[in-house]
Amino acid sequence: MRGDQIGRAMPLALASLGGLYVTQSVLGGFIWSALPAVMRERGMALEQLGFLSLLVLPWALKFLWSPWIEAWRRPVAGPARTKSVIRLGGGLILLATLALALVVDMPLPALILTLFIIATATATVDIACDGHAVEAFPSSAYGWANMMQVGGAYVGAALGGGLVLVAIDRLGWSAGIAVLLLTCLACTLPFLLLPQPAPRAAPASSGPSLRAALARPQLRRGIWITALFVAAMKSTLGYFGPFLVDQGFTLTEVGLFSASGSLVVGVIGAIFGGYVVARLGTLPVLMIALAGQALVLAYCLGVAAGLALPLRPLAVLTQIVSSAWLAFGFVALYARFMQWSDPGQAGVDFTIFQCTDAGIGMVLGFLGGQLAGHFGYSTLFGTALACSALCAFGILISWGRADPARA
Repeated sequence: MRGDQIGRAMPLALASLGGLYVTQSVLGGFIWSALPAVMRERGMALEQLGFLSLLVLPWALKFLWSPWIEAWRRPVAGPARTKSVIRLGGGLILLATLALALVVDMPLPALILTLFIIATATATVDIACDGHAVEAFPSSAYGWANMMQVGGAYVGAALGGGLVLVAIDRLGWSAGIAVLLLTCLACTLPFLLLPQPAPRAAPASSGPSLRAALARPQLRRGIWITALFVAAMKSTLGYFGPFLVDQGFTLTEVGLFSASGSLVVGVIGAIFGGYVVARLGTLPVLMIALAGQALVLAYCLGVAAGLALPLRPLAVLTQIVSSAWLAFGFVALYARFMQWSDPGQAGVDFTIFQCTDAGIGMVLGFLGGQLAGHFGYSTLFGTALACSALCAFGILISWGRADPARA
């Protein structure tokens, strides 16, 4: 990245953008990784854990309000209001997180409501972050911006799903939530305090449109492929932590393995995935990721079925190896999102793909809790393994029609 291309202030702007993505993933890692393990250790039934998957709902539905957020953030006359969106969303997150810290034994309905506020505010801020990343940086810096997004996501997941979980286990609930809050503040403030590059182009005169996006056949087929890949890769993601707890692992052990998987292996998997995409293309990377995740599910199925398999590899596979396959596959899929999106309204199109990812994860997370609670982990992992095979076949037969020029 040459200095004459992006200016002296651009590296700091990129780094502060990465801090925003870290903050979002800290909150996500806490909600979808650390919290299920904590609740399971406290005796929450697996069926009840399934309700935590409903917290993905704002991420699944944010495409509905993304045109309004973008229209307000980018007025026809006047400067962009990206920082204003982040301040408003951050204020809601701050208040809700303080409520979590102060009320140690919050009833489940109140807990779900508080976390729902956090998830909604975070998803809304993400719309502004993605729009800023696309419009404020030159195309020559998109690779760096994407690295901040992917790298920030895995660093944040390590902190939210690992560091915060260890803090809760060692220091208690309130202190652990305080660590969560301070981490979010430290990662968000640089973006708000530093000058940010202005948008490089005027907003679209006709405004963003969901109808225009969904009218394109290529985008609709891309949604189908996204749904299949997410179903195969994320169907059991929220139950790896509870499964380890039920196998005798402590919260600290789960947290440390989770942090290692997200911070080190996840980032390496994302970087390596980008390299392999450049050499082989997107489809081979998706198939390799599906095969790798299937092996993880097969080992979990063997343990759940009572086979005499060692338990230590279970933690490595579910928290480290699985993170690597997720990063490896999703860096390819998210790169394809950009190619499937209309440059005229890339923010809305990209949000639609993200919402498909979140929506499928939410539905399968809820159903997974019911399967595990009523029929056991062996049914959950066996069903997920069969789903992986069906989804891989569906992606193979759909790929050429979704991208005939670069199949």
